[in-house]
Amino acid sequence: KTRWHRRQGCFFHYGNLNYYSSINITLSGFWLILFTFLRKSSSAIFVIFITAIWPIIINTTVGVQQIPQDYKNVAKVLHLSGTKYFWEIMFPAAVPYIFSGLRIGIGLSWLAIVAAEMLVGGVGIGFFIWDSYNSSQLSEIIVALIYVGIVGLILDRLVAWIASVVVPSEQQQ
Repeated sequence: KTRWHRRQGCFFHYGNLNYYSSINITLSGFWLILFTFLRKSSSAIFVIFITAIWPIIINTTVGVQQIPQDYKNVAKVLHLSGTKYFWEIMFPAAVPYIFSGLRIGIGLSWLAIVAAEMLVGGVGIGFFIWDSYNSSQLSEIIVALIYVGIVGLILDRLVAWIASVVVPSEQQQ
């Protein structure tokens, strides 16, 4: 195994990835501190970032772990340097998984944006939904939720289209 595999194999093992939820719970305390003492927008950005980053990291890790043994053997035979191994074997093999993580991350971050707007208040579709809920305007809530769903679908289709352009057809999952 290359040094890269040994390093990432320790932390990003499937068993360790189960700590994802506990990491978010731990970081939510930090988010409350940000929300209480600092600007509200900083806490909202932090929540959105934490929500989006983990699916991308986890899927990228799975993509690296799924590199076929034949690719690794070819890299050994050709004595590829770490940089060349990364750019010519590891990164291209992980790209489909990275885009899967991006699709999940964008979907989750879109939901986190709406939730953060509900908490921070003042502007945005999340505030609109919360304000409509407090005013008991069910029709406006339904319209806003349909809007959230349509925007989420458009974002997902956009990332899927970019993936279809970037990822070769034989690598698409």
